[in-house]
Amino acid sequence: MNRNPILIRNIKHLTDARYFAAMGVDWMSMTLTDKPQTFAMWHTLSDWIAGVKLAAEIDVHDEMLIAKTMIDAKPEGIISNQNNVAAIPSTIQLFVENQVPSAIEGDNNAFYLLPYDKDFPHDLITGKASENIFLISEWTRDSISELLTKGYRGGFCFSGGEEEEVGVRDYELMDELLELIL
Repeated sequence: MNRNPILIRNIKHLTDARYFAAMGVDWMSMTLTDKPQTFAMWHTLSDWIAGVKLAAEIDVHDEMLIAKTMIDAKPEGIISNQNNVAAIPSTIQLFVENQVPSAIEGDNNAFYLLPYDKDFPHDLITGKASENIFLISEWTRDSISELLTKGYRGGFCFSGGEEEEVGVRDYELMDELLELIL
């Protein structure tokens, strides 16, 4: 791995999708529900961007939604708060959102989304397991630099934001943060 992978969650508009795709992030996600508008937005995003893998955030307890997602959206990844490998085809990358680092299971086929703070276990920052982790935080230049200095090889997770008006959003801080990683 040449650099740390980047996941952008909660994409809600084309402005974010185009910006993050142009910046070269690895993954973007958006929530899919039983509402047709979410699938329409998914298809709009996938038509407008290239070079980024798309992950769907869905309720994995809803078998009908899982089936519709697999058939209609054809995501490259699924984000869930359950390690529900049995419900997800092996061709789709599973991201499991956990609140506790000790909850990581020994499944190398899943990525784990974990909250990062100053008490985060050092072995998960510097060890081989870090390659299966995407850390979530209110990132600053200092927190990213500190992790990279420690040798962190895992991923960084950011969230999409709100537009000031259609097609307008300030990306100055995001430019600085992504520049540290990319």
